[in-house]
Amino acid sequence: MEAINSPDSARPARLLDYFRATRQRPKLHPREVQLLWIISLHLCFLPWALGGMRPWSCWFSLGFALVGFIFALVPRTYPSGHRDESIITLTAWPRLRQFPLFWIGLLVLSYIVVQGCNPSWHYAQNDTRWWLVRSPEVAWLPTSTATPFERFNLWRQFIIYTSAWLTLCTIWTGLVRRYSLKILLTVLVLNGLVLMVAGGIQRLFFNYAILGFIPRPAGTDGFATLIYHNHAGAYFALLAGIAATLAVWTQDQGERTFRKSTPAPIFALLAFCFSLTVLSTHSRGASLLLVMAFFLFALWLLLRRLAPDAPAGSSPAVTRALVVVLCLGFIFIASEVNFSRLSVGLDRLFAEQIEEESVRSRLLAFTSGEHMLSDHWLRGLGAGSFRYHFPTYIKEHPAVYADGKLFWEHVHRDWLELPIELGLVGVSLILSGAAYGLRLMILHRRRWGSAVLPLFLACSQTLAHAWFDFPYQNPAILITWLAVVTTGFSWLQLDRTISPASKTSL
Repeated sequence: MEAINSPDSARPARLLDYFRATRQRPKLHPREVQLLWIISLHLCFLPWALGGMRPWSCWFSLGFALVGFIFALVPRTYPSGHRDESIITLTAWPRLRQFPLFWIGLLVLSYIVVQGCNPSWHYAQNDTRWWLVRSPEVAWLPTSTATPFERFNLWRQFIIYTSAWLTLCTIWTGLVRRYSLKILLTVLVLNGLVLMVAGGIQRLFFNYAILGFIPRPAGTDGFATLIYHNHAGAYFALLAGIAATLAVWTQDQGERTFRKSTPAPIFALLAFCFSLTVLSTHSRGASLLLVMAFFLFALWLLLRRLAPDAPAGSSPAVTRALVVVLCLGFIFIASEVNFSRLSVGLDRLFAEQIEEESVRSRLLAFTSGEHMLSDHWLRGLGAGSFRYHFPTYIKEHPAVYADGKLFWEHVHRDWLELPIELGLVGVSLILSGAAYGLRLMILHRRRWGSAVLPLFLACSQTLAHAWFDFPYQNPAILITWLAVVTTGFSWLQLDRTISPASKTSL
């Protein structure tokens, strides 16, 4: 019995030797297939479960993530392909141990636990109102606010973060083939297609209820099972980027292997449909970012396929025509289709004097949030505690809460709310994880290929959207986004051990 306990860079090479020795198209290991099912069910479940924002959906999400993580750690055996019939055993722990995001995520969760064990405020209520009561605390430790789980509290946020952390670790350690990563992205796109169709039917026939039988919360105007329209816009914008990535990657694969046809046109059509869905959600931020990302993607595609080392079989003339037609088509639809609500919203947003009440109140909320951050930047208020302390900071701005009629659960800026809740230490840990990801991308920038760069371009939309909204407060967006980013990182790692002359694809 031979075990693979070498660094992660050696593991795909050993498996690649096995695939070459067998001289046949490699099949996925049964364990990897089972793991794909678990991850796919988890990621498909989240948007259908009202974005994973209900207590029951948080528990289900944690269950999926935990089962997938356990499956990823189960050793796998591969026959070596030699006459002695020796066996290669693939163990996941060495790769997981060398994954910085595993340890960073563990530290972040431990930090949140310390916050939860040192509350400085307790929630109290009577029949008509609620308030916070000051409680003893350890002054030098990170703190939090003890609030009900059903209403939302630190431990519910902890469950969401734990599910996200387990999912990204599962993808990194358990999916050792690029073919598996492609299947996972394809499943996300197909699930988005079903969700898009369900949302369209709902808009036409029974927009008063979610899926026709779930009462829609008052004051919400989401799409399909995503309650908030900006969350729906951000989610489908991410799916549009994934579909465009798959279109380019499958087209390049077909050209390299001289296939007569590929599913690239289908993925391109799905990306186009998802883009229209983003516009139909009336999310101004998601729509603007999608247009910007689309033009960057078209520019990258044009420059890449006109380069001297362009993929075999690509025609510069056809490439130019394709990019021009796509750009003109997108501009025509964005300008001619009568999305009156979106158009009016954009006009108000870019007016010289901002008169729209929602925009003015959001700007005032940002100012109040900045004051909040200046008071709690060091220890933070505790994960999930923002909504309970924010009323104190908006008393001077009655327009923000409509004289008591509105309750702000989020400040509509994740980049501001996260440091308010986690403080300096928590944000520093998250930034260290982001620094690792950027370092990985820079080190392997020559291996971005046709999948990694457009995939990260799609994810950058959500990052930009978080500057003026709260997409990461939706578990479906947060966990799916982390899964896609981890897929890109894994793609780089698996790609680096494969020779360009080899036609074997992990």
